[in-house]
Amino acid sequence: MDYVLSENDRHLLAAYAGEFSDGTPRGWVLEESGDSWEITFPNTAKITTLSLEDPAVWGTAPGSDANTTILWRNSLAYIPRLLQLKSGAQEIAEVEKIIQSFLTWFEENASKDIKSFKSSSQDHQSATRIRALVWTLSLLSREERKDEFDRILSLYSRLLTVENRLLNELDLYQPNNYGIMLGIAHLHSETLLPNLLAGPDSQAWAGRLYDTIGEIIDEDGIASENTPIYQLFYVMLLEDVVAFLDWSGKFSGRTRMFQILLRAAQIGARKQLLPTGAVPPLGDSPGGRQQRFKPLFGTLWSPDNGLAVLSGESEYFSFIAGFRSVMHKQLDDLSISWWKNGEFIFRDAGLLSYDQNDPIAVGIRGPRGHSLPTYSKFDSWNTKNSISYGKNTSRLRGKLLSRMVTAEESDLIAVLSYDEKPILQRRVQVINATGVTTTDTFTSIQYGSPLVRFLLDPSIDVDKRADGSVGLSRKNFHALARFSSSNPDIELSIEVNESWVAFENHRVVKTKELLISTSGHGQMIDIISSFVEM
Repeated sequence: MDYVLSENDRHLLAAYAGEFSDGTPRGWVLEESGDSWEITFPNTAKITTLSLEDPAVWGTAPGSDANTTILWRNSLAYIPRLLQLKSGAQEIAEVEKIIQSFLTWFEENASKDIKSFKSSSQDHQSATRIRALVWTLSLLSREERKDEFDRILSLYSRLLTVENRLLNELDLYQPNNYGIMLGIAHLHSETLLPNLLAGPDSQAWAGRLYDTIGEIIDEDGIASENTPIYQLFYVMLLEDVVAFLDWSGKFSGRTRMFQILLRAAQIGARKQLLPTGAVPPLGDSPGGRQQRFKPLFGTLWSPDNGLAVLSGESEYFSFIAGFRSVMHKQLDDLSISWWKNGEFIFRDAGLLSYDQNDPIAVGIRGPRGHSLPTYSKFDSWNTKNSISYGKNTSRLRGKLLSRMVTAEESDLIAVLSYDEKPILQRRVQVINATGVTTTDTFTSIQYGSPLVRFLLDPSIDVDKRADGSVGLSRKNFHALARFSSSNPDIELSIEVNESWVAFENHRVVKTKELLISTSGHGQMIDIISSFVEM
């Protein structure tokens, strides 16, 4: 195709490959297998490069963890990883076949119905495809392989034509992490291959990114995606934007603007970390270790984001009620987590996967994966029952109401509404070096029996006693839990049940839950749960 880069842009493109992460997780494995390569995706699904040469493969739905497997298969993120291992003529030819195969399917289906590509991961797929092919063009430019460069550039131009249709007709650029990844991909493409196609130039994309990230990171420094791991992801994205703007030398004055946003996001992230520096398993994440940032102890109170955190050197407490965005929102309003002396006492279950055919994965994202009060009507609900992503709302919605924090005690109150009608209030008292008390006020008689659940960490041993109290213990922690109601005529049932939590690397681990319920239906009642350290 008739496209010529300036000398400066040619050198910039040649230097690009290997400079910046594409933002995909670890876990990719590529191994030669005869005349093909076997690719293992981050979710452990496998495919061969030979099978990717058939255009029919791109529209098929795998049987297990389909959404995630389709994301990684159609992202083309394995192309740069393959060429990092080997980039001879045979490997380049294999890459061309894969891209051509994908384009055959992509262009044909786009011409029939562009809306057929609408899915929850299309923005992520698009971002990664653009980055993968720009990386490939960079490698070929660096190695001065003109004929192969021209052929891949022609394929990329065709790909970008459809990607731009997806961007505009499906309105893919949205204020969420995948939208930002998509904006960064277009920023890279327009910076390194300027004016390849008509559309916003690199300066316009830099401006759009600044405005959108400024919308996502609010005045509290908190990202709107309900998950600390995504807060750290935004820190990483901002770091990459700052590094790219500085590296390219084309954005004089803009870098400082992004650096201010980055600083706010870093502080917001540090306030959410456990005292060990680990990421807590709140929202759509199993949590996990990180070593880059030290925790910032104190109180985080962000009603707009529905998040309160109390933290110190040996203790951590979180309280969730509300949201700005339903992205990665679970049915976790009024849930609490309590961490002490190195491990959780009660907690959120985190995220196992998005596999809708896995009942444990689905349940973990609902009320049964959290330490919260609810009604029996809602206890088996999943996110589809409540959350509308298109309208950015949820039928069940919490709100942080008030806080009182002193040197001795913290007193937090939040309310849960159903279809905008308040139905349940939770008061949490965290008394330093003593314990935790929750008072759950059930104010409706329409939604079945009141329930209060405490999802215990697998490290906790449980001793249910004859008087109805429950002993909780591990090597460095001992507490006694007692439960009572505001109506002495109503008997409480205290059950110790089996449950599940998600750990890193898609591991599911058995644990126990405490489930407190009433004997009848439709009572307006307070249930008081007290955990006193021994």
